[in-house]
Amino acid sequence: MNKVLTTAIGTGIIALFIFAQIGFAALNASESQAGPVVRVEPAYQTVSKGENFTVSVYIDPEGTEILGASYHLYFNNTLLNATAQAKGPFLSQDGASTMEIANEINNTFNSTHGQLKYGEMRLDTTGITEPGILATITFHAIGDHGISELRLEDDGVVDFLTDSGGNPVSNVTVNHGNIEIVQLPSPFLVSGYAFYDNGSECNHPSVNITNLNTGKEKEWQAETNASFNYYQLTLTTSTDIIAGEVLQFNVTSPDGKLSNITNYMVTQNDINNGGLFNFNITLEAKLGIFDTEAPSNPYPSIMGVHNGTIIPDQEIEANRIYTYACPGTGGHTEYVRIWGNSVNAHANWSGYSDDWHNLTFNTTFTLEPGVEYNYTIRTGSYPQIIHHPGEYNATGGKIICDEFTDANGKKYRGWIPAIKLWWEEE
Repeated sequence: MNKVLTTAIGTGIIALFIFAQIGFAALNASESQAGPVVRVEPAYQTVSKGENFTVSVYIDPEGTEILGASYHLYFNNTLLNATAQAKGPFLSQDGASTMEIANEINNTFNSTHGQLKYGEMRLDTTGITEPGILATITFHAIGDHGISELRLEDDGVVDFLTDSGGNPVSNVTVNHGNIEIVQLPSPFLVSGYAFYDNGSECNHPSVNITNLNTGKEKEWQAETNASFNYYQLTLTTSTDIIAGEVLQFNVTSPDGKLSNITNYMVTQNDINNGGLFNFNITLEAKLGIFDTEAPSNPYPSIMGVHNGTIIPDQEIEANRIYTYACPGTGGHTEYVRIWGNSVNAHANWSGYSDDWHNLTFNTTFTLEPGVEYNYTIRTGSYPQIIHHPGEYNATGGKIICDEFTDANGKKYRGWIPAIKLWWEEE
């Protein structure tokens, strides 16, 4: 009995040893199947327009003797311009002589891509097994912003690598690169002069400038002087402003009787030029506005439909409505209608684009002082809400919320939308 048990145990140990040996052999076989690597280094790099930079084509033979190497590299020629391609030490690292068989730069390969060709071989019968840089390429960033892939290809006839026997090397891993052109922060000067509508200088104006872009909503007060009508403000590109964003200029005379609200979309030329210069503003007689302004505590906030009335205390000509959003949200008006006393105006939201917190009505209308007007405002995201029962005193009159129905169907009274109504030249 004991002899049988001992034999069984011994047989098990032998079997485990055999399985272990098979496992190690399989592992070693798997490791031996790893092929050489050709890659762009660094794999990702950020640069700015006008900058010169270099990348390398790096080869790791992974134990294979390499006698020759070549590549085609393609790049976006609307963003990059290749200026140089220099031999690296990879194939000559042991002191052996080499011969370049190709070294070409073609920045106009086609309408969207440039092409680089490089090839080199050892004048020796043995190959290289240690990794190294095959070639170094210098580029000049010509685009404003964007990403260009640095894509490695063989030439369709000659493979990337050739072994010591002159045969193409198979199982080569290729890793491409990417270059991103970014706009680095730089000063962006906004300046100009303020004038009265009769052409005379408006000294010491109040100049408030707001970036109306989604997610920014930054606001600044420009520098002015009591003895001059000049204003200026220094912003920072990328941080405060980029091309395509809208700056709103709200300029008021010192006595507050004349004003002008003007929007301007910043162009790439403005960014390249370092600012918006001589942006002059002519003030006009200040039209009445209706403005609840932003409440000190707009929460709780939720989208929904507000119904109520507005009673102006002055004549208000309007064609625009602005919705105050909770910080960090997209709170906005999706639909608004104001009607009564021969007024019937409405506006619809057109999505998150351009000046999307401001809606333009289908018609210009005038609200008379002391007259009651009805409103329906349907909001989206998280608009600011004034929680006030009954009449609420706003700039330009009073506003009442008779009923608010939130997105879940719950109804409330006194949930007033934080809005502004005014007229602006289109």
